[in-house]
Amino acid sequence: MDKKELNQLADMLAKKTADIVIKQLQEFHYPEASEMVDSNEAAKILGISSNYLRTIKDRFPHVKVGDNKQGRILFRRADLLANYTK
Repeated sequence: MDKKELNQLADMLAKKTADIVIKQLQEFHYPEASEMVDSNEAAKILGISSNYLRTIKDRFPHVKVGDNKQGRILFRRADLLANYTK
């Protein structure tokens, strides 16, 4: 195998491994999952538009779900409420 073929094989293995990990994480049920809200619900809690929330999302703990650029962003309700009451 030449270097190009090895790099292609490494890329395919990395992608396959990432796909497996993502699938397993999506199937795992976190105890806090019921406390997670999407960006629309989070914006309602904070009293702001969902567009504005997406611009300031890094001010709040969040996770991105999905393997593409436009995956869903989830926020913990408790973190949003704690920030809102400050």
